Amino acid sequence: METEKKIIGRCPLCGGNVVKTCKGYRCEHNIGDSPSCVLNINAIIGNRKMADAEVAVLLEKRRILLDGFASKEGKTFPTVLELADDGNILMQPVIGRCPHCGGEIRVGSRAFNCSNYANQNAPCSFAIWRNIGGHQLTLEEAKEICEKGITSSELEMYREDGSIYRKRLGVSPDKLQIVKI
Repeated sequence: METEKKIIGRCPLCGGNVVKTCKGYRCEHNIGDSPSCVLNINAIIGNRKMADAEVAVLLEKRRILLDGFASKEGKTFPTVLELADDGNILMQPVIGRCPHCGGEIRVGSRAFNCSNYANQNAPCSFAIWRNIGGHQLTLEEAKEICEKGITSSELEMYREDGSIYRKRLGVSPDKLQIVKI
């Protein structure tokens, strides 16, 4: 008799089904006596319970920006989870290079910030707010701004009166701020 399994998505390493287990999420080819795949994602990462939908996005895109992780001391932080080719889940707080000074752009709770913000010798205040005009920036959009200086498509934003408008986001000519284009 075949038992029912909850399939979360496709394994990006081998193409098998990823199923929900009592301890997390596992490729169907990583179950049994002779596993041929290494994919095994814990249900709790960084003191945070993973949701099925989040794991599905991680499997599909291999990267996801999430909030609510916690250190051993209880301090919460956001990070990017990345599924490596060897099946490991990596926490990646850096998403790119600062277009102003070349420092690292790190994930913050309200913005993507330059790591040189507190550098006394060469401070940099460059930041990309995670919410601009009511639009929650995705990881891909923030990376695009860092790498290309502008988003490839217009983003839906909202005015105070609730009306919708669309603009691209890009780096200002002085490379100090984000502007709507």
